[in-house]
Amino acid sequence: MNTRHILFGLIAACAASYAQAETADREKPIEITANHFDGDEIKQIAIYTGNVEVHQGTMEILGNKLELTISPEGYRTLTVWGNPVRMKERRDPKTKGIEEWVHASSLIAVYEEQKDIVTLIDVAKLARSENGLVKDSTEGDKIIYNLRTARSYVEGKVVEGKRSRVSTVLAPRPKEKAKQQKAAPKTGAAAPLSGSTRLTQ
Repeated sequence: MNTRHILFGLIAACAASYAQAETADREKPIEITANHFDGDEIKQIAIYTGNVEVHQGTMEILGNKLELTISPEGYRTLTVWGNPVRMKERRDPKTKGIEEWVHASSLIAVYEEQKDIVTLIDVAKLARSENGLVKDSTEGDKIIYNLRTARSYVEGKVVEGKRSRVSTVLAPRPKEKAKQQKAAPKTGAAAPLSGSTRLTQ
């Protein structure tokens, strides 16, 4: 069952207070498709299950279950569960000829529209790619990533009262003539964090 049109009814109810972010993606509608849908218009809660896909411009999130809530002010919060949840979004261009993407995965992902923040929870991984090559990556138990500013906060898991360390891998600075075609070294990022700009279930 395609539930895209059902979501648009919820969006229309709060379009007047939609938060305009700094990227072109935020000016586009959020589209959700899934196998099943269960919504409560009075409580402003919708549950999507089975092959869940979220699209907003270049932003794409894939998972198994999604809970959509709408605040009294009209802002949406999307909580997605998966094994893992996967996400990608293109960044605003900074350098001519270089296309940057952000790639993320975790068991739970929470997207807060008002703050334009994604919180990755449990086995959280975040990576940045340039022209399809993963350049930098970080891992932790929890990652809070600001889509507007590209700033991230990473926490390690608490084990026996002690917080574990977080991990970050940075690609070496490329040499002048080797910059174009030389593949980036391994970054330790898991398979879902490849440099591909297309996610598949």
